[in-house]
Amino acid sequence: MEQRKTITPAKKRMRRKKIQNIVRRIVQVIFFIFLPSLFSEAFSGLKGLFRQIGQGEVLSWNAFLQTFVILSVITILAGRWFCGFACAFGSLGDAMYEISVWVQKKLKKRLPKIPEKICIALQKIKYIHLLFLLFACMLGVANVIENNSPWAAFSRMRMLDFNINGYFIGFLYLLLILIGMIFEERFFCQFLCPLGAVFSLLPIIPAALLKREETNCIPNCNACKKQCPVHHKVEGASLESNECIRCGRCIGVCPKSNIKVGIFNNSVLQKYMSKLHK
Repeated sequence: MEQRKTITPAKKRMRRKKIQNIVRRIVQVIFFIFLPSLFSEAFSGLKGLFRQIGQGEVLSWNAFLQTFVILSVITILAGRWFCGFACAFGSLGDAMYEISVWVQKKLKKRLPKIPEKICIALQKIKYIHLLFLLFACMLGVANVIENNSPWAAFSRMRMLDFNINGYFIGFLYLLLILIGMIFEERFFCQFLCPLGAVFSLLPIIPAALLKREETNCIPNCNACKKQCPVHHKVEGASLESNECIRCGRCIGVCPKSNIKVGIFNNSVLQKYMSKLHK
């Protein structure tokens, strides 16, 4: 009689992590191909709102503002899911960093890393960036900035239009961001993204928060923290953080399967989910 192979907890964890990564990559590719402009449309809606306020105009509803409101509601209900799965700039950053890691392994050389403490400090820059852009909209000088923005250059590149006449600053800014993506995971999302800054300020319903069974953790494990692309420090029973992009990597890497989305954190659903993992 053929002996049945036992699947170790480590193998289950690796399989779960692999499935999560594949699903996330598929979602990212779909959004990158079919809805790459969600980021620029949503932020255009917010900028248009502040432009109308600054110029004393009657506030009007449009498709850009609608996109911003929809993504904001999704963020409140599910956390920064858009940042982790659907944002074209975020997906581009993931691809650039993974290619960088692959090349480094092949060459057996490592690029210098930005220290974690410095990264956490630099994350505040995106809020300054957001305020600067919104004030520019209110003052009526946003058009000059928009023509030289990295997302405008990115949109032209996606259309295979590499004519930099009139867009040189935007292309240069995009090039610097791409270089940063090689050195630091989620470089743009962490340090510069104005839309990410907005979403990080929105409240998140408790059912969407990640929960960690802290009493069941392995002492000094830190597997979730090491996997986090935005240097989120996991403390306490809740993983709520304005920097969390809901990538789910902490869930997949946890050796004790301690981390779950809040809505799946009651005993009945835990038993159901544990059966699915067997």
